[in-house]
Amino acid sequence: MHTHIRIGDHVRWLITGGAGFIGTNLATHAINRGDEAVILDDLSRSGSELNASFLESSFGLSTNRIDVSSRDELSAFFAKQEGFDAIAHLAGQVSFLASLEDPRRDFEINALGTLNILEHVRQNSPETTVIGMSSNKVYGDLTQVHFIEDATRYIAPDYPAGFAEDMPLAFHGPYGCSKGTADQYLTDYGRIFGLKTASLRQSSVYGPHQHPRSDQGWVAHLLEEAVSGKTIQLNGVGKQVRDLLHATDLARLFVALVESIKPGTDNAVNVGGGVSNSLSILELFAWIERRTGRAVDFRTGDPRPSDQQVFISDNSRVTELTGWSPSVDVEQGLDGLLASLEG
Repeated sequence: MHTHIRIGDHVRWLITGGAGFIGTNLATHAINRGDEAVILDDLSRSGSELNASFLESSFGLSTNRIDVSSRDELSAFFAKQEGFDAIAHLAGQVSFLASLEDPRRDFEINALGTLNILEHVRQNSPETTVIGMSSNKVYGDLTQVHFIEDATRYIAPDYPAGFAEDMPLAFHGPYGCSKGTADQYLTDYGRIFGLKTASLRQSSVYGPHQHPRSDQGWVAHLLEEAVSGKTIQLNGVGKQVRDLLHATDLARLFVALVESIKPGTDNAVNVGGGVSNSLSILELFAWIERRTGRAVDFRTGDPRPSDQQVFISDNSRVTELTGWSPSVDVEQGLDGLLASLEG
């Protein structure tokens, strides 16, 4: 059973990484439903300054330029703030490849940054809900799973509903280690210190305000490349599958979690679009060709290290906890992305 404890209540949010893709969508949703939002971001990621400008011009939200890995910067910031009902901790290093280039910085942002936020809440505001972003990468490369190869996609026949939270954890690469560490700290601070925490092991999120690169935001990146007529160099043969979750649906989930999380509970949950919103790269290309009438030019290549052939989220646990489920289907979401590119 899920219980709603703050239905209709005004929520004061702190959104770290608030000028990022997911943060901008959450801030937009929060303000539109009558909540208050404070934005914190170090603006290091390309595109974040565009999102910061959007938040300023649309809602009058200024961005507090702070690095979450600096305890001193965070402490000085919190000392000037009123309390928060909820912290959406979205600040993160989001690229597996970047983590290979600079593992220490990856750790500082993802693991230490999360610990800094949790320690502030534990010591100063234990009633604040903390929701952090984990990753499907905490499950490793899933080589223990039996996959079969279809004409357009890889399939995991033993997991028709997707992967649930009982998949064994296996942190691969510095990114997997840092995100996995953050995931476990979030989970354990709920369990051990009685805080209200959740860690969202999310699959592929897409939607407005995303400024993609090849190693993050793959759907929007490939769509941009295809529309501009470029020859796309793939990692692998294009049959890798992910379930796509629209950012506006994820924003709704954050609110549902604040209404649902009880202190002292273990809320590490898989979150994605689910089976009905799953897509391979080849299937995305076929969709683009149907919609635009233009063939997509691509070349196959070597797979990425530790890449999962399939990750589809089984959302049963998060739905049971909150009553939430995705509402934007993949066709709708892709149409919206395509329209924004062509507009």
